[in-house]
Amino acid sequence: MAEKDVDEELVNWNTILDELIGGSETLLKDLLEGVRYVGASGALLICLGVAVLIFESRLWGSDTGLIALSLLTSACPVTVGLFNINKYIQLRSRYSRLFDLHVKLKK
Repeated sequence: MAEKDVDEELVNWNTILDELIGGSETLLKDLLEGVRYVGASGALLICLGVAVLIFESRLWGSDTGLIALSLLTSACPVTVGLFNINKYIQLRSRYSRLFDLHVKLKK
């Protein structure tokens, strides 16, 4: 790699880092809101799935097809909700040090 290529690459990285530093407060707030959104949407989907199951269980008679359909329609949001809660836990643990540092710097 030529010295000119290295210099141009450093200038490009310097420009990117300057932009990140300038928008770091906004970037961190967006990241924190995104992580919270994932957790909240997971909890909401689980509640929705349980509510659908409760509502549809009142319609059950002896029709096993209706029971299977209602179990499927309630299991889908619960499954996606559990996936979102798992992703929330992963993201929270991944960025917890960054969030803690942000709180300390705000004080």
